[in-house]
Amino acid sequence: MSNKVLVLLSSPLPKDKSISTYLTIKFVHDYLKQHPNDEINYLDLNEIESASTILKASNFSAFFENNFISDKYINLLKNSNKLIIAAPMINFNVPTTLKSFIDYICIANKTFSYKYSAKGESKGLLDNLDVQIIATQGAPKDWYLFSSHKDYLEGLWKFLGANVKPTIHVTSLKTKEFSQKSREEIYELYKSEIEKRAKEF
Repeated sequence: MSNKVLVLLSSPLPKDKSISTYLTIKFVHDYLKQHPNDEINYLDLNEIESASTILKASNFSAFFENNFISDKYINLLKNSNKLIIAAPMINFNVPTTLKSFIDYICIANKTFSYKYSAKGESKGLLDNLDVQIIATQGAPKDWYLFSSHKDYLEGLWKFLGANVKPTIHVTSLKTKEFSQKSREEIYELYKSEIEKRAKEF
């Protein structure tokens, strides 16, 4: 049985400059060695509706009701088996493109619900998904105690019911040791982990 794999690219950098995009494409390449018949669908979050129409005061009341954009991408998630997310840290958080996408798909009674819990706890409705996050950041691991975009994404997708795999966390990219390395050199440093995660995904 083949899988439908959705790949979210969120970096605001051009594709030929982004390390997170490059590593994600390499991950998909390694993944396809194990699953050559799977269907891969790329979604560049810079180029979809959620990038230009964000949640704000002027549209708040209507944002979560009858939103065809939300339904479009929620259905895309529900019709996929696996989700791969390229997530660089931008200003101590996920990119705006990714946060806006999350605003569009986190809809009560569509991707999560409190209806089915006797104790008022939430139930995630995206339990069809296995999720692989590929997170990059300029700072060393755990450098910013007030911010972890990796932990945020892991917690969010678990809340939505997904089976979240161990994150590929590429750190220290702006430090002296790594800042002059090419994307190809960075990949070589993480090649064994990326190949391992791709094989297990």
